[in-house]
Amino acid sequence: MKYTHLLFDLDNTLMDFSASSVLAFKDTLNHFEILEEQDFYPVYRKINRQVWEELENGKIDQVTLREKRFRLFFEYIGRSELDPLEGNKRYLQGIVDHPVYLDGALELLDEFKETFTMSVVTNGLKEVQRPRLENKNLKDYFKSIIVSDEIGSAKPQKEFFDYVFNTIPEAEKSKTLIIGDSLGSDILGGNNYGIDTCWMNYYKTKNDSEVKAKYSITHLPDLRNLVR
Repeated sequence: MKYTHLLFDLDNTLMDFSASSVLAFKDTLNHFEILEEQDFYPVYRKINRQVWEELENGKIDQVTLREKRFRLFFEYIGRSELDPLEGNKRYLQGIVDHPVYLDGALELLDEFKETFTMSVVTNGLKEVQRPRLENKNLKDYFKSIIVSDEIGSAKPQKEFFDYVFNTIPEAEKSKTLIIGDSLGSDILGGNNYGIDTCWMNYYKTKNDSEVKAKYSITHLPDLRNLVR
């Protein structure tokens, strides 16, 4: 068999984080009684991406991320008096309340569970990732679940992947595949660590970066043809 161990990112790989995020953001605005005179979500999304990139590059920690993204957003809309930690808390609860799975995710995991050793490897916050994995017993498919917030390092950092392979010492790099949507964390991290990579390009985005995956798919069920 080509691969024995599969490392799955969670957001926009197994679960449609983008869809959940839109709903969670609306919940957050409703909590603060913020009326949208314009579509604020693209503003928040841009700020959030910038802050996460700072985390992935080791410039800030998870504690700072929780506060910074909503502080910057509230400042942008002229509501700097609002509590950014409360905003973050409400948003994270919204993510938990609105889980959306990518098409075919549960069916694929059910099919793979007897053949492959599978792990979740996610750059996420523990308040969100573990509760969502408990929905529909999704966690039962995986031998290990590694959440960056719990270990103090994040993809693409080498320390993150060291931790992953310490949890599955029987795994061989040559027979391990990481599947994820982020070129800058999943694919770059896997490439640097010497394991095969599969870019889950769910939104069919053009890749103009220097980071290239060994495989690229746009639908999760297409993974079947790569791992056999």
